[in-house]
Amino acid sequence: MTEKPSVAETESLADRTSEASELQMSVDELDSILRIQQSIFSQVASNVDYRQVLDGLCNMAQALLPNSVASIMVMDEVQGALNVIAAPAVPTEGQARLCGLKPGPGGGSCGNAVLRNEPVFVQDTFTDQRWDDLREIAYDFNLCACWSMPVRNDNGEAIGSFALSSFEHRMPSAFHKRLLDVGAAMVNIVLARQRQEEKLHDQQQQLITALEHDVLTGLPNQSKLVLELRASIERKSLILLNLDNFRYINTAYGPAFGDRFLCTVAAQLQQLSAGLSELFRINADEFALLYTGEIDLAAELERLRQYFFVNPLQIDEQSFTLTFTAGAAIAQRGVLGQATQALSQARSRGKNRYHIYDAQLDEPDQEARLEHIRWNSYLHEALNTHQLVPFFQGIRDNRTGTITRYEALARLQRDGQAYTPYHFLNVAQLSGLLPGITREMIDRGLAVIQGTPTLLSFNITEDDLAQHWLEGYLSEKTAQYRVDPSQITLEILEGVSASGKKNHISQLSRLKEMGFKLAIDDFGTEYSNFERILELQVDFVKVDAKYIRNIDTDRKSYEITKAIVYFAKNAGIATVAEFVHNQAVQDVVESLGIEFSQGYLFSEPQPEL
Repeated sequence: MTEKPSVAETESLADRTSEASELQMSVDELDSILRIQQSIFSQVASNVDYRQVLDGLCNMAQALLPNSVASIMVMDEVQGALNVIAAPAVPTEGQARLCGLKPGPGGGSCGNAVLRNEPVFVQDTFTDQRWDDLREIAYDFNLCACWSMPVRNDNGEAIGSFALSSFEHRMPSAFHKRLLDVGAAMVNIVLARQRQEEKLHDQQQQLITALEHDVLTGLPNQSKLVLELRASIERKSLILLNLDNFRYINTAYGPAFGDRFLCTVAAQLQQLSAGLSELFRINADEFALLYTGEIDLAAELERLRQYFFVNPLQIDEQSFTLTFTAGAAIAQRGVLGQATQALSQARSRGKNRYHIYDAQLDEPDQEARLEHIRWNSYLHEALNTHQLVPFFQGIRDNRTGTITRYEALARLQRDGQAYTPYHFLNVAQLSGLLPGITREMIDRGLAVIQGTPTLLSFNITEDDLAQHWLEGYLSEKTAQYRVDPSQITLEILEGVSASGKKNHISQLSRLKEMGFKLAIDDFGTEYSNFERILELQVDFVKVDAKYIRNIDTDRKSYEITKAIVYFAKNAGIATVAEFVHNQAVQDVVESLGIEFSQGYLFSEPQPEL
């Protein structure tokens, strides 16, 4: 009995057979295969279209077998059939008849190669039973022989075939077998690269879709609207709809119901805009309708309003009459900004209103917006280049007649001028830059008074307290400049102390414990919480300028100031009169017993003490 060879012996035999096969090929034949590999790799690296690469592979392969054509077929997993994806020398009719080939025993060389996942070499397609299902194709196109190599994926599964069909009855040489084997491997590399690119493209499209579409309604979002407006060179009509009272619906019925409400509104608007405009959801409760060309905006807005008035929204057997506030504009460029501005105008008039942008009427607001942008830029630049500086205004002690303390007032230096907060305070607040200004004033103000007994006041804003940086920063800077905290007075607006926000009050109390003095600025402008002032152990109360300005002629201002001074004296708190601008005002201030006066009568703000 003959002993069966071991696995190792079998593999060794296969290696020797392969080596023998290689030896049967000439140097020129091996060089031809190497050139094919180099060409395919070069094209793949250069991102040449995969179909062009596969056509080139077929052309190079069939050039190495006279009287032949090469073809590549790939399995359609949905149809369970093979389709031709490359066969440049095969007539279109022949490719069409091969497409849809089902792998099977009679499915020709390619059908069997994929079915068995092994090479199939047919010498005579006219008689071989493996060509029973394709005999007519063999006759019609004179395909006498066909050799097919399975194309395998990285898991070793057959996903297609690479074939050489000959117009002569013959079997492949060792060289042609090697050519088919290398060609099939090249096909897999090209297809794998293409699958990766398609997957990446699909992921990119999914990401773009996610970025450009609203998750809740599926509508394109504001980013998509902006892209479309930028790409268009035509005049566009744009309507922005802001739903009235949606916040109350969301609060009363819950977020889940609010989402359904928005989806219902979106569906209704899509129905109304079908064929007329493109619908976007650009904010939580805001939609946009974009029309090509110019339309009668007033008529369209009335149509929308009338529809929702006559057709209430139905959700969970509940009816809601929808109203909206709208802004609209027509323009070639800047239509979104104009419609947004128009919406702001409509909101200022109340709910269920609309406004259509009018350049002549609305341009002043545009100028204000540009002014805001300009000062915002100036402020950022000033903070980065240290062009925000303190100007010092003296505060007179009415008991001694001398200036004993100063207030650091912010000034923005630009082009040789010093601009007061009148120009940039609102911009700083809207842009979140107030804490940066306060830090700059503290740092530069302490640097000026270091090594002196000078008393200095700084204005502290609610934004400063909200960010919880004051305690650490003041401790660091007073230590750096060797300034005793008792030299520093922190002035806060009356509203900050009166609102009684827990974290604000606790911070101010700790600052007081650290040795800093506290002053209430512009006292009398808001509801005065006297209890809070006593709780904070405030050191100074600064009477608002609107009462001091005309105190010598306005009886009401006089009486209010008198009451404030009376309260402060009984509480042991010193008072400061702001905006003392003439001697008549100063005489009244002194008659009321106000301890300090601040104003142009005694001191104008200067860059130096």
